[in-house]
Formats: sequence, C-alpha cells, structure tokens
Amino acid sequence: MIKITLTTLIIGLSSTLSANKIQCKTPIQSFANSIKMSKGDFSANVLFNDVKFTKNSIGYGPGKDREYEVSILDGKIYMARPQKNGKTLVRHIAKKDDGAAMLQVANVTKWGEYKTLDEVESLSGLDFELDDIAEESSCGDDLVLPFKIIGKASMVKWSMDTDNHRVDTDKNQEVTIEGIYTKSKKNKAKYFMVKGANTHPHVILTKKDLAGHLKALNLNEGARLYLPIK
Repeated sequence: MIKITLTTLIIGLSSTLSANKIQCKTPIQSFANSIKMSKGDFSANVLFNDVKFTKNSIGYGPGKDREYEVSILDGKIYMARPQKNGKTLVRHIAKKDDGAAMLQVANVTKWGEYKTLDEVESLSGLDFELDDIAEESSCGDDLVLPFKIIGKASMVKWSMDTDNHRVDTDKNQEVTIEGIYTKSKKNKAKYFMVKGANTHPHVILTKKDLAGHLKALNLNEGARLYLPIK
C-alpha cells in the first residue's frame, strides 16, 4: 500500500499541467503609436512611472528615443544600451523621464510550470511548441498568451535595437525567455509580434544581468515553460 502511494505521488509530480489550466485572459497594458514610429518618431508614448508593474509582470519594447532596449521580467525593468567599448550598460531603476516608445506589459496573476521542453533549435521551434499548446487549450483563436521559459541555451543571439544598434551572440548561458504569443492577426499588430512569427520574445542572460530582443537560439533540453494558470 505504501509503494502504491509513493508511486502515485511521483507520477503526479512529474506530470505536466493540462491545457485547460491555462488562464485564457491576462491583463496587458499596451502603449504605442504606430503612425508616429513609422515616421521615425520614437519619443516616449508612456513613462514607466505611469505603468503598473507587479511581481509577475513581463514585457518588452524600445525605450524612448531608442536610448535603450526594454525588457521586463518578474516586474524588474532592464534598460540595456550598448557602449563604445563593446560592453553593455543595464539600468534597473527608472528615472522620472524614463519611458518607452512602445511598451507591452503583461500582468500575469499566477505563473505555473506547464511542461519541460525538449531541445528547441530555433524561434520557429518555439512558435510550434506554443502553437500546439494554444490548439489544445479552450481559449479560442484570439488567445494572447504571455510565457516565460527558464533553462540553458547552447547559443543565444540577441539585440539592442537602440540608436546605436548592436547584435550579440552568447554561448552556454543560463537564460530566461519572456514574451507574448498570439496567432490572431489583429493581436499580432497590437502587441507587435515579430514579422512572420507568432511571438515577440526577449531574453535575459541571468548570470550576466543582460537583456534584449531574442533573434535566434538553441535551447537545451530540460528548459521549463511557465504559463499563466487559473
């Protein structure tokens, strides 16, 4: 009898959450002026002091006047800017006039570990993984799904789309990937999905305290995917 109980507990701990546990609607604060940005005007559409952040918030966007690339993880702001010496300056505390030209902030109520991932060799692979989850859920075609992945990447390519744009490639890094997923055409435009993709992902290099827009990756097997849950 004891053996059966222990086996049941072990199976329960290793199983993944079912798709019906996904929280279909998450509050997302969206700030942008596409017409203004299309004309090259990247002045602030919102100041960080006017945005609500929680301990579960994730987000992304270009900083005001493209001074820094903005990533948000667990309510912490990463304002990253390339330096002339090849290094990167990252600030976490917003000044009074700090803000973003475009900013998407998802205030997730509760994160849950949804599953452990196999190796993910590309951003397309990440899209496919989330496509499958969206189809299994009962959330419908307009689903907008924040996500968070914690794991190790054998390669990660990321950028700071600032006025002094730079692309970096790092290997064998502990990373957290955060972003928003949607297949809905109207929501892709609203939340600024990457062209041709169903996600807008950013990456935080945990040990280096760096962050930026994710452009390519090879994510090792065993990374943990977190989604909003009921």
